[in-house]
Amino acid sequence: MKITNIECLISSDAAGSNLVYVRTNTDAGVHGVGEVYHVGPDAASPIWVEYFAEQLVGNDPTEIERNWALCYQGARFPIGSSGLAALSAIDQSLWDITGKALDKPVYELLGGRVRDKIRAYFDIHGSTASELAEDARKNVDRGFTALKTSPLAPNWRDMRWNDALIDAAARFKAIRQAVGDDIDIGFDAHAAIYEPIRVLELTDVLMEFNPWFMEEPLRMENRHEMGVLRRKMRCALATGECLYTKYELWDLVREGGVDILQPEICIVGGLTEMRKIAFIAEAHDLVVAPHNPMGPLASTANLHFDAATSNFLVQESRRLKPSEIASVTRVIEPIDGYYPIPEGPGLGIDIVDEAMSRPYKGSWHRGDRVNPDNSIAYI
Repeated sequence: MKITNIECLISSDAAGSNLVYVRTNTDAGVHGVGEVYHVGPDAASPIWVEYFAEQLVGNDPTEIERNWALCYQGARFPIGSSGLAALSAIDQSLWDITGKALDKPVYELLGGRVRDKIRAYFDIHGSTASELAEDARKNVDRGFTALKTSPLAPNWRDMRWNDALIDAAARFKAIRQAVGDDIDIGFDAHAAIYEPIRVLELTDVLMEFNPWFMEEPLRMENRHEMGVLRRKMRCALATGECLYTKYELWDLVREGGVDILQPEICIVGGLTEMRKIAFIAEAHDLVVAPHNPMGPLASTANLHFDAATSNFLVQESRRLKPSEIASVTRVIEPIDGYYPIPEGPGLGIDIVDEAMSRPYKGSWHRGDRVNPDNSIAYI
């Protein structure tokens, strides 16, 4: 079996957000699919896919490790975010092809399942404490035993820092009063807090209500400072979503800068790198909770990883948009806070071409934030 071509499909929904998928075709009539992360101009993704395809066409798709090395090392310099987003999607598609060729689900190729269901946490939102509490209650009623939210109000940059801390405590208290003490509640600072001392002040005011973890408390570039912070912070530190490959995640572990690793399957290098990162984490008594704000292809690929990974902790989840659901043949939804184990050969999911025919409207932007003095803030 040989790779005949690799194509990148981009579609924009009515709201202007994009889906970016990869499909790898073979001369045996077997194809595989994967999802690309939005890390900048999505129009760069097809160029990267074409670049890698020049190296991969004619190769055996089941030689996944060799194909990954060919693309990564063939780029000469370490690949950045847009290139790794494309390579991650191609890697997912090669695992999909191999599973289909062997008539086995991908998790069996990763060593077989180690659990019967996959715990999920759900991202909750609310501008005010009462709105946040209501969203928490609603999702606990859906069966979730774990939640995550921002520790700070949406307008915290316009507040005095001490007032922002008081508000953060009020938000957490409202959640606890709404759902009780038995629900795990994590917080995501979105790497928006520049000073480590502010993170310590924030976690200190939250400790009364037993936070599960603080995610992305600082910018990810400085792994050394993340390690210093972790040694001072009184709750678990979760991070890793913006880091690439086993090399950067190992930097983080070596600096002692993490309790819960959060690799992103669509940016870290795909399933091939995810499993190596999990092994590194396991050797250091650390757990893995995959980051996942992506669509249904990435979500399914994550579930295969989760099913076969001993030191897996929990899977991030969110509600998929109608356009995302329509873009694939199958969507796996959590039941009472747990995902079922994926079924079918390969990833067990495919692309619906008709749903990907909407024209590409342009790059997705996360949205700028500014401080009160109009300087650019971290997001």
